[in-house]
Amino acid sequence: MANAAKRLSGKRALVTGAAGGIAQATARHFAEEGAALLLTDLDSVGLEPIVEELQVKGASVLASGADLTKRAEVDELVQNGKKEFGGLDILVTCAGGYNAYANFEDINEDDWDRTIELNLKTVYLCCSAIIPVMKQAGWGRIINLGSLAGRSTSAGSSPAHYATAKAGVSMMTQYIAKDVAPFGITANTVAPGTTITPRVRNVLTPEKETQFVARTPIGRLAEPDDIAGVITFLASEESRYITGATIDVNGGRLMLT
Repeated sequence: MANAAKRLSGKRALVTGAAGGIAQATARHFAEEGAALLLTDLDSVGLEPIVEELQVKGASVLASGADLTKRAEVDELVQNGKKEFGGLDILVTCAGGYNAYANFEDINEDDWDRTIELNLKTVYLCCSAIIPVMKQAGWGRIINLGSLAGRSTSAGSSPAHYATAKAGVSMMTQYIAKDVAPFGITANTVAPGTTITPRVRNVLTPEKETQFVARTPIGRLAEPDDIAGVITFLASEESRYITGATIDVNGGRLMLT
């Protein structure tokens, strides 16, 4: 599958949350562009179909189950990637989500803590673990998954704890970008609008879907490939002068003026 003409030939990528959704679409795009892949998810069994699919196509793929809220497991994951591939050049943090929509006053403390851990702490731990590896190589691409929910309350698509975590991802990524820029590393956030993944299908009512589509100038909700294409661009050399940005990929549903 490797080809010098491909945008990610010779690059090694860690993609989190890879048992489904945007992360899986990203893995497919990366494999097509020649990257070696380390895929991780808390659901290690759920990784098996995408690993098999990409290996059949000739991609270099490793999979590892990990709880990304635990520093020791994140450190072990990154060290395994370094051991197996000789390094890691690209990080895409897609792990996240929430259980169900709830009004702010109905969010209990345990659910708040778990949602912040899953969507913000995991990004912090993954970035902290991989930055020294990228610094050593003198090149790196960090792409963290934010959300339209973290950009505006008017989106109305997600509960407050999830939106708060995703807003934190965007700000944290800016601080990371400033710190790592002298080392040839860029860091950006991709903020998708509502994207039709299995997780979203579980929480999206027909009424909400109709409402969200009506608010989207392009006239449809996103597919995972819509987001993965932007992530792939940010992982490539073509994006070398973009850092500290939040890229809104929402079909025009949010327009900042």
